[in-house]
Amino acid sequence: MARNLKYVNGNLIEYEVLKLVDFYDPILRQPTIPWDFKNRKGSEAEYIAYSLVETMTAYGGLGLSANQVGLKDRVCVINMGSEAWLMFNPEIIESSLVPAQYSEGCLSYPGLYIKCNRSNHIKVRFQAAYGEVLEKQLDGLTAVCVQHEIDHLNGIVYTDKISPINLEKAKRKVKTNLKKMSRLTAA
Repeated sequence: MARNLKYVNGNLIEYEVLKLVDFYDPILRQPTIPWDFKNRKGSEAEYIAYSLVETMTAYGGLGLSANQVGLKDRVCVINMGSEAWLMFNPEIIESSLVPAQYSEGCLSYPGLYIKCNRSNHIKVRFQAAYGEVLEKQLDGLTAVCVQHEIDHLNGIVYTDKISPINLEKAKRKVKTNLKKMSRLTAA
């Protein structure tokens, strides 16, 4: 992929729009490796941060994990509308018993939407791009997205979370869903 440059807050940032791995790629089933801020350069964290954000944006995603683009690092990004949150080494430290009511999609499985068992409220701890430790309480769709991405980082894909029968039902709708999606993006 070609490297790109852009100005952000007066700084020239280098990034690339990465290619998504095929959904059969074994990297999606492997737990990722924690990001080591002590032994890796800040420019490396910045590069991966902007590359993940730009890749997620290019594909129209709500979230993206490093292993979805072939990287083994424990890093994900979440689309927060007007901004993106980059999470290095995220972990869920609290979750509610109240179930979320969302169907999930995934950039690794275009057109496949399934309803998974997720908490509607979570508390997540992660590191920002320069190593600062943060904790955030999240609800609703944002909580679901973070849980989905952390599952990716743990080598778990959302298709693992439903019964084989429900997965087959969802797979039968993929072609129709992709047609609907292409009509929406063409409009």
